[in-house]
Amino acid sequence: MTMRLLLAIDHHESGRAAVDEVIRLAAPSASDVSVLHVREVPSSLGIAPLESAVEAQGLVDAAVDRLRAAGIAADGDVVSAHVSCVAQLIVDEASQRGCHAIVLGSLRRRGLPSALVHRMRARIIRLSPLPVVITPPARGAVASTVGA
Repeated sequence: MTMRLLLAIDHHESGRAAVDEVIRLAAPSASDVSVLHVREVPSSLGIAPLESAVEAQGLVDAAVDRLRAAGIAADGDVVSAHVSCVAQLIVDEASQRGCHAIVLGSLRRRGLPSALVHRMRARIIRLSPLPVVITPPARGAVASTVGA
């Protein structure tokens, strides 16, 4: 039986590290991977999303290309969602795609961004009926935050 993984990536180094870890895990097991990037839409109308739709699609395309180059069957999508809905959306997408597990990246952060990232991961773990794998951060990866 082929295992199907949902790899939820972000635009940080943790997303690239998660792709590396999935390549390490999936290549020997003949798993296939569905890459998902949620383009977060802020709640305030006057604030633009962190990246454009084109940048978000480029992020997913690069991850899918790396997985395919490693011999892993992969597809990918970008979806947009309000910040408060991201965790539920990831869990729902994994179920709709018939995935057996969700893979998330890990990034060492400090200050308020750390609390937000940890809360998002905790919500995905709590909401998901599937196993959730948190990949280790890239060696020496520590996100810098202003004022942290």
